[in-house]
Amino acid sequence: MSCFLDLPGEVRDQIYAYFLQEPVQPRYHGVMIISERYVKFHLPLRPYWALLRTCRQMERDLWESIRHLTAKNEMNYLLNLTFSHGWPYFGLNWVEFPALSPLVNSITVNVDLRLREPFREAHVETIPHEHELTHLLGQEPGNIVEQLFDYLAMLLKTLARLMLNRNTGSGQLYTELITLNFRTPTVLVSPNSMSLVLRVQQRAPVAKEEAKEFDRMVRGTLKATVRKFGAFDARNCGTLFPLIQIGSLRFATEGQVWGQGNNMVLAEDDFQWLHY
Repeated sequence: MSCFLDLPGEVRDQIYAYFLQEPVQPRYHGVMIISERYVKFHLPLRPYWALLRTCRQMERDLWESIRHLTAKNEMNYLLNLTFSHGWPYFGLNWVEFPALSPLVNSITVNVDLRLREPFREAHVETIPHEHELTHLLGQEPGNIVEQLFDYLAMLLKTLARLMLNRNTGSGQLYTELITLNFRTPTVLVSPNSMSLVLRVQQRAPVAKEEAKEFDRMVRGTLKATVRKFGAFDARNCGTLFPLIQIGSLRFATEGQVWGQGNNMVLAEDDFQWLHY
């Protein structure tokens, strides 16, 4: 009787590639605390870990398939983050996560903003105030951009340490491109006679002028934030462990790129620009 490992290596590689590129089962998670434990808990790793633990030959095959994916620029992560102004947490939903890899071709973060979203706690529903939206989009502590970079930093550190724990990395994680893509903010459609569950699903983009104003605020906060990133001497990269680098960081609105910075490193929990 033949088994999977009796198949030619090329065929097994195609099967592994299909497995790794299968879309992630959609699951919404609320993120209240940005910690390594929390980030790791919500990574869609279960099918991937299960395959690694099958046998040593399959583990070797899988890592070879991962190298092939990166060589073809197909090691791409995609996740959605949803911020609702006035809420004490943001939402997380992974869409694509092929596998752990010391080289990631791209990480794309789609950022959704929900306005005037009712918040229910202890059977009491409240509508957030407009000043809470200004706080979220402006340059005060705890704004949307600060939360984004905090989550990104913790995600990258978690990925690097997971590889070290599996003895699959050399203490380095390089991401070629990170894109923060901001979508048009949305509001709830008038519920009419629909149920609460159905009502939550019915959303519509805000008016164009309002969307432009929010986009202007977010861009201002992003620019102010990245200007505060320090400079890191590239000659000292050998002192960082793990060494986490980003080739390019892009900012986009509805997929249209409007800003980019190159050559970053994560040092002492902070993003810094590499200085050569």
